[in-house]
Amino acid sequence: MFVCFYQWGVMVCAGQAAEPNSVGEIFKEKGFEWFIGNWETVTDANEKAEADFALELDGYVLSLDARVGEQYTYRGIVFYVPSKGTIVNSGVDNKGGVFSGTWEIDRDKLVLKAEQTTANGKVYRFVRYQSKVDAETMKVVTYRIIEGKVSEEPNILEFKRRK
Repeated sequence: MFVCFYQWGVMVCAGQAAEPNSVGEIFKEKGFEWFIGNWETVTDANEKAEADFALELDGYVLSLDARVGEQYTYRGIVFYVPSKGTIVNSGVDNKGGVFSGTWEIDRDKLVLKAEQTTANGKVYRFVRYQSKVDAETMKVVTYRIIEGKVSEEPNILEFKRRK
């Protein structure tokens, strides 16, 4: 809302800045533009893992394409729902799995709280923390959630920006 008034020959206007209404605006405002791009690592099982994040549709959608080895691919989208103030994640994999969750920003980390439902109906829940190490490195820490409790053993991967 803006309020304007005229005083001593000068028009003065004041008001609140508009709230961000896209995931792209939120990432920019909160300093997470570094997250956008192509990343790669090697898993504990010695498989190459790649994750490509791109803003699309004028920043309203963050697309995610991920691959692990030759056998697994995932495609997801992330978008902001202004009426709920929530960043939503939705995706599918090539094994018939369906993913849903929400993203939050916790200081210097992107936090994904999600669940995966496999093709046979098994449900896995997890929370993933993604943080910037430096301009070329991202740390990803994933915890499974079992019976409502966060597992003590995280999966930790360090991704490098792919050229």
